[in-house]
Amino acid sequence: MAGIKDFSCVGGLEKHIRIVKEMVLFPLIYGDIYAKFNLRPPRGLLFYGPPGTGKTLVASALAVECSNSERKVSFISRKGSDCLSKWVGESEKKLQKIFQMAQQSRPCIIFFDEVDGLAPVRSSRQDFVHASIVSTLLALMDGLDNNSEIIVIGATNRLDAIDPALRRPGRFDRELYFPLPCFTARKDILLIHVKNWKQKPPQKFLAYLASITVGFCGSDLQALCTEAVMCCVRRNYPQIYTTKSKHHINERSLKVEKLDFIKAQQNIVPASHRVCIAPVKTLSTEIRPLLENILNHIMTNLYNICPTEMITSEDSVIKTSHSTNCPRILLCGIDDCHTRHIGPAILHTLEHLPCHILDVTTLFEETGRAAEESIIQKVKAARHTLPSLLYVPDILSWWDLVDEAARVIFTSLLRGLDQSVHILILITAKCDLENIPLEISVLFNKHQGEIQQIPVPNATERENYFYELFLKANFTSNNVSNKSCNGEIIESTPVKKIKMESKIRTKRNTASETLKKSRSASIASVNNGSNKREYKNACGEGPLIKRQRLVSSNGNSLKPLNSERLNEAQLQKILHRTILLTEGWPCHQLECLRTSLEWILDSQESDIYEPINKCLNNFEHGSSNYLNNELKLEQT
Repeated sequence: MAGIKDFSCVGGLEKHIRIVKEMVLFPLIYGDIYAKFNLRPPRGLLFYGPPGTGKTLVASALAVECSNSERKVSFISRKGSDCLSKWVGESEKKLQKIFQMAQQSRPCIIFFDEVDGLAPVRSSRQDFVHASIVSTLLALMDGLDNNSEIIVIGATNRLDAIDPALRRPGRFDRELYFPLPCFTARKDILLIHVKNWKQKPPQKFLAYLASITVGFCGSDLQALCTEAVMCCVRRNYPQIYTTKSKHHINERSLKVEKLDFIKAQQNIVPASHRVCIAPVKTLSTEIRPLLENILNHIMTNLYNICPTEMITSEDSVIKTSHSTNCPRILLCGIDDCHTRHIGPAILHTLEHLPCHILDVTTLFEETGRAAEESIIQKVKAARHTLPSLLYVPDILSWWDLVDEAARVIFTSLLRGLDQSVHILILITAKCDLENIPLEISVLFNKHQGEIQQIPVPNATERENYFYELFLKANFTSNNVSNKSCNGEIIESTPVKKIKMESKIRTKRNTASETLKKSRSASIASVNNGSNKREYKNACGEGPLIKRQRLVSSNGNSLKPLNSERLNEAQLQKILHRTILLTEGWPCHQLECLRTSLEWILDSQESDIYEPINKCLNNFEHGSSNYLNNELKLEQT
């Protein structure tokens, strides 16, 4: 993406571009309209957000658009550190010179990148030099007339480090937040970076790539495309790393395959993950039969609790909340699946909302910082990026660690968030509703669906969970990387946003019927060797066996063995015993049993019926001790 960049080279920021045009370009080009209606055009605009989200890119594209308009608009760009000098008074003179240049070349836009280095918060701990620079900048911005045709734009990723005097109408009239790109935005960014390639990746693969790059900013996606090209060069011309002379590379023979993008994605650590790793992920194919129904139920409930603009990133009719508080939901239960699986899946579904995490690590991350200060800072950050999401995983892990003051501050801050504040508060607690502290439970209204108690998986969900596993007993796996070289990658689609409540309920009601119909077809296909039958997985999401080919849960392709290790009678008997054994088991114990069974199924033994029964016997004897230990832990 080298060369001149205009707004067409900016992906996923259509709303931001529209706001920038309305506040910056239109007042300078159509100033007579503002004068006719006696309106004061804006003087300043502040860009803020995580690094690499396009703040400087939008400003650079704005400079190109200014030069392309019929009425030429000057553009002056400076880094915050460019105006600083070690000599007393020189920094103030540089600032005055910039504004004088803008006055001489009106209409003009002044862009200060990293403005927090130029105008930090004035305090007693700082020297008088920075205070003088901030005062000079305030005086220069106040000296701009209403019709001066000069607009100041600042960009920063540390909004709290800017002096509060700048953040008011008349100086920086509006603050524009640049979030991490959602799925649609990531797809648009990838399309822009590969649009000049002669052999572009398929649209379907780009959608898959956007779904697995959660947490990537625009700079990360650009680095991903660059790394994919380098992976392609390494794959086709490995000799360039061993020879000292320049090797001739035929650019036409270079074709970036899907495997190159996959390897590049593994080599890149996103900028947001280098500071803190957000627990954002979809339900895995293994755990989906257990938790998909409850996740759909929670998302349906969120659709009723939250305004429409918080559930979907698309423009739609705003639906107000009937509650007196801001949207909030509490997930509780003795099983911690809501913290390990359901909570991250909700964050992935609502990835267009800026996520702020308040857990035990963020509370005590900085040495010498009180827990009360961390709580206040997180809630303030969530209010600065509306609409947003405040995620508090496993609140009981730190509730008793902090003192009374921190608990009172947390509850009072949540009580102060009314329905006008569009913050979704998502809290998980590993205990029953009766054992939740009263200070937390009173914050949620059970009658409005703000409290969801997660039950243990029922018999149908456990049957769906283990049936697909036992069905793989007569198949062997091949590594997917062997197929990747031929350009065949198993692609998955991202989690779809909630559109209609009726669709979710219909899908949940028909899942069991689809399973019963598909099960008979799959067994007949395995036993009779038919190539025309298809099996639908437990979630009813499409064919799992097609032309006698399976895809295992870890992404490997499965081929049928020469001889059956489990016949239909043995499969049904083991499945029935497993369902009875796991009655009342939480998700993590079911996952342990599945892992042990996978060890047996992956072995090369011809007879696995007896090893499976032996494994079930071991878990049957150990389950009673496990449940007793869980009860003792809850009592303590």
